[in-house]
Amino acid sequence: MAHSILLVDDERPLLSLLTKFLERRGYQVAACETGQAALALFREDPARFSLVVLDLKLPDVPGDELLTSLLDISPTIRVLICSGSAWSPAHLPEAHQPRTASILKPFMPNALVETIEDLLA
Repeated sequence: MAHSILLVDDERPLLSLLTKFLERRGYQVAACETGQAALALFREDPARFSLVVLDLKLPDVPGDELLTSLLDISPTIRVLICSGSAWSPAHLPEAHQPRTASILKPFMPNALVETIEDLLA
């Protein structure tokens, strides 16, 4: 069964590029440009997604708030933070830390896939 990824980034060209790249690698991808849209989609069926790839700088919702909401809604979801600045899970509750990872923008697409695979393993 292919893993399903929720991709959240307000940069439309990057969102489109990453969606196509991940779909070619066999992932099912749902893409959202805003935190509100992502949260609404996730709440509909949290079990649908194996992983969320989340940009922390969104126009409508603070990324850290969205991250906490996602982790609280689903006890199994994994979240990969994609950010232009360094991020650490150290400020999260201990139970959430193993379910998160980060990758620094800009990144090579293959590095993204490697990080996704590590987080899902």
